[in-house]
Amino acid sequence: MLVLLPLLSLILLFLSAWSPDREWRSAVLSAAVIFGVLVTASTEILSLFRLITFGLVLSFWLLVTIGCGFIYYQLIKKGKRSLTLPTIPRIPPVSLVLLIGIVFLVATVGLICLVAPPNNWDSMTYHMARVVHWIQNQSVAHYPTYYAAQLVHPPFAEFIIMHLQILSGSDRFANLVQWFSMIGSIIGVSLIAKQLGADRRGQILAVVFCVTIPMGILQSSSTQNDYVVGFFLVCLAHHILLVLLYTNYPNPLTSAGIGASLGLAILTKTSGYIYALPLMIWVVLSKLNHWRWKLIKQIGVVTVIALSLNLGHYLRSLDLYGSPIATAEYSKHYNIEVYSLQTWVSNIIRNLSLHVDIVRYLGLQRFITPLTGKVEKLISLIHTGLGVDMNDPRTTFPINSYRVPAISFNENVAGNPLHLLLIVVAIALFLIYKKLRTDKQISGYMLSVIGGFLLLCLLLKIQPYQSRHHLSLFVMFSAIVSLVFCKTWNRHILTVIAVILLVTSMPWVFGNKFRPITAETNIFNTPRNELYFTNRRYLKEPYFQAVNFLKTTDCSNIGLSLGWSPTPSGMAWEYPFWVLLPKNNGQVVRFEHILHPQNITNKKSNIYPFNNFIPCGIITVRSSQDETLEKIMIKKNNYVKSWSVDPISVLMKK
Repeated sequence: MLVLLPLLSLILLFLSAWSPDREWRSAVLSAAVIFGVLVTASTEILSLFRLITFGLVLSFWLLVTIGCGFIYYQLIKKGKRSLTLPTIPRIPPVSLVLLIGIVFLVATVGLICLVAPPNNWDSMTYHMARVVHWIQNQSVAHYPTYYAAQLVHPPFAEFIIMHLQILSGSDRFANLVQWFSMIGSIIGVSLIAKQLGADRRGQILAVVFCVTIPMGILQSSSTQNDYVVGFFLVCLAHHILLVLLYTNYPNPLTSAGIGASLGLAILTKTSGYIYALPLMIWVVLSKLNHWRWKLIKQIGVVTVIALSLNLGHYLRSLDLYGSPIATAEYSKHYNIEVYSLQTWVSNIIRNLSLHVDIVRYLGLQRFITPLTGKVEKLISLIHTGLGVDMNDPRTTFPINSYRVPAISFNENVAGNPLHLLLIVVAIALFLIYKKLRTDKQISGYMLSVIGGFLLLCLLLKIQPYQSRHHLSLFVMFSAIVSLVFCKTWNRHILTVIAVILLVTSMPWVFGNKFRPITAETNIFNTPRNELYFTNRRYLKEPYFQAVNFLKTTDCSNIGLSLGWSPTPSGMAWEYPFWVLLPKNNGQVVRFEHILHPQNITNKKSNIYPFNNFIPCGIITVRSSQDETLEKIMIKKNNYVKSWSVDPISVLMKK
């Protein structure tokens, strides 16, 4: 299968990077970073000339595969590499059982990835929608759209999805991007644990801690991007530790690794800026006295590489929004509007409270009353003492939305109570044991991760789905929790913790709200096209009927009117239309947005190829609060309603 070419390239990159005198896990991370650079560079270059086509994408991956194969062959020929794989050390029975549990969890989630289509809210409105627009436009240039999230959010994860979709002709492999990021993360955190001084048991515990994070389990079978950014932050931390532990003199390759990891993290998700900043401050302060003026050169290398990877996205946003890091209408939703010690403490407490339902997590609600209600009352009292409203609209979005949540199997809001408890215990042990406190690398890593959390609380409003942004933090904490425990507790306690983590994580493996495998209606007994609507089942029939109506026509140029305001809310699902109607009576369907004149992206409607688009039909989606659209004029053509089932109408050219 052609879609395997990128994977084959990644394997060859690993084999070329790995040598007997190098830790194989480090080679995996380096290969992944190089892979990310190749994806970004190829996408941006092909996009400049509107050449993102099947033929050229296939040619690119063939060339990369052949090139990597040739490099590996030359290394073997020169005796620098061998055909032998990394040796597998003897594994004690207990560790073997834990590894079997890890493999079972990862394999089960991988099966879900392949069977279930992308079907979460963000995928339907922008993750997957932007991918099909790029493929249609043969470019990742900004285009007219009703929902600016398709343009302003960093695009790297969707770059990879686009390559896979072009090579496979479907979205069958789209979920694997997050799944591979989970695998890369568990490899990376075990390596970081080793770099910080953890023994083999500690490294295995790091893997168990990371792979059992409920939010991570749920997200790793979706097309969200929180695990992807978490993985590149792990790569960044690993390369920083290489600098701090093993280099007395600046190493250009290590600096390049830091720059590429940083660039890919911030090209994946805006939270990458927040979490990467403390890590970068850590390495700069650590080397300031040793490298002095040489440090400036290394900072320059890192900056140039990171900015180069993001240059295309910056220029596109600068052109449309006047800012390289555009947030469009989202700034008022995301950014804190008031800064004070009281509001910062409020946000710290509320962010932590998203992960407090330990009673239901452990299944003890039959014996112990869940703590969520009491915690919420306590937080209310604390806010009264602080003189701050618990639902202050300047620090909360949506208004009055803050509540201490219960256990959830929804990947947008799920909490990680047991993992938070273990993190708190690890921090307490770190403070108690002087040997840990005085270790520069351990304390530096700990403070950097905690600093990322505090910075998040300082800058972003609390939202019901804020726990998604915490995934990177929990992934990063995997290494430090395992290290502290292996340094302070005996192996039997470590084993018990690992077993508890694996056992208690299984409900999230099997009970994913959007992609269940044990429910009466699950991903195995439901048609794939119906699975797109698992999150909003009531939309299935209107979408199917609208598409069936259009199939009775010869219309292949279809306009999408998905909300009629300058800044729509993103409530309408766009992607299912592309899936259900890729062709109509043998003709490839072209979809374009019909926009409110004041929508800032509407200016793109006046340039090629959007200026020559004249729809023969228009699909409109309206909420109950919107006025229904009976007729509309587009470029002097009249369109009248020809079919309607709430909330969808189809207007045909008169």
